[in-house]
Amino acid sequence: SAVVGKAIFTGKIINSMLTDAGILLIAILALVKSASYAVKSIINVAKYFRMSEFFITFFIAGLVSIAPELFIGINSALVGATDIGLGTLIGSNIADLTIIVGVVALVGRKIPISQSIIKNDLHFLAATSAPVLLLLDGSLSRMDGLFLVLIFLVYMYYSFRNEKVFSNAPKKEKEFFVKNLAVFIFSMSVLFVSSHFIVSSALELFDALYIPPIIAGLFLISIGTTLPELTFSLKAVLAKHKQIALGDILGNVAIDSTLSIGIIALISPITTNFTVFAISALFMSFAALLVVTLFT
Repeated sequence: SAVVGKAIFTGKIINSMLTDAGILLIAILALVKSASYAVKSIINVAKYFRMSEFFITFFIAGLVSIAPELFIGINSALVGATDIGLGTLIGSNIADLTIIVGVVALVGRKIPISQSIIKNDLHFLAATSAPVLLLLDGSLSRMDGLFLVLIFLVYMYYSFRNEKVFSNAPKKEKEFFVKNLAVFIFSMSVLFVSSHFIVSSALELFDALYIPPIIAGLFLISIGTTLPELTFSLKAVLAKHKQIALGDILGNVAIDSTLSIGIIALISPITTNFTVFAISALFMSFAALLVVTLFT
């Protein structure tokens, strides 16, 4: 009877793990799809207000593109599992600076770098390095989180102080605005709900597999969150808007490194495995430095 009981118990664990894995996969797919619709619709909303291409690319699209990582981070902070959020953010930044930049460069071949990007090189490096320096003691306090949010605001100010926010493009019809706004609101709602299920199912699954949450975020969840950025960037390259693709990627990395991590720390102070974090954070900083070096 003991053997039978053990077999039943093992079967329940396996079934639970399969259920969590299924929920995680469905939630990631829903997150990727809703994020793509959210980015596309908010770009159209911005076009209705005749915002400039630079502002749409670096701020509007960049801010919405980081929503998957940000919402996962917020949900993880709300349940006290900040390692998943931190791992996802760092992992997605590494993927952006290596895989996605590499794919965009391969597809676009030679990408001209605008002066707007080059002149912000040092600001970009400062933004991506800030969380690394603040986490050297193994934790991020709420004050550190507030400091990162302030760095984000300063970075945005220096990025846009000499750029046009609005253009002279012809205005779209009101129906165009209403339709895209509705799609955006619905997509963001789906995105937030799916990120909740990603966090809850990931915690159960990876706990059963004895995988640290930060490892799960770094190598598994982060790959899914970068798919909307990859899709957007590839479409921009194929449409001969190569600088838009690059601007979106860099904008995502800068915002994730400051605003997203800052918000997570404000909700719940972050403490993490120093060794795992140090290796991944240093690799992220090296990738950022390499990308900036290749620009000049």
